[in-house]
Amino acid sequence: MLVVLGGGATPVRAADSASGAPRAGSRPPTVTTSRFTPNGFALSSVTTVPTAGGPLKVMVVSMASASLTDYRLSTHEGPGRLALSADRLDLSGNVLLYLTRLSGCVEGVFCVTFTPDRLPMPPVIPPGVFLTHVEAEQALVTSDSIVARSLRLRAEPSPS
Repeated sequence: MLVVLGGGATPVRAADSASGAPRAGSRPPTVTTSRFTPNGFALSSVTTVPTAGGPLKVMVVSMASASLTDYRLSTHEGPGRLALSADRLDLSGNVLLYLTRLSGCVEGVFCVTFTPDRLPMPPVIPPGVFLTHVEAEQALVTSDSIVARSLRLRAEPSPS
């Protein structure tokens, strides 16, 4: 099973019919979470994903599973914004994050920002390590399973 969370008024498709590659909205939504706890986090690659606006350069992060506390996603496309939130979001099985930016504080102490042009060294987060105050631009997420607790969706007017 493939689950895709992406953003925008442009529909997100699980795969580009021509290539089988994931397809994202043209402008990645912003994701925030107070705590991101990955299991088996590793930077897999830097690639491009197709979007309605052309190719988008992303870093691909893989993991076995992840838990996100106080999850918030806000889109940036179209005449209004969509806001998705959950008290907790659990991803498991073949988790891939396609990100244009990831920032957060390692165990709440040392704050870092990664982009496809500025990658972590080493490209692996040791087991048991977590990030706080996370903000990311998330083009896509694929996972075998996504479980949300207290999931909410609301439309918001565009900021002036």
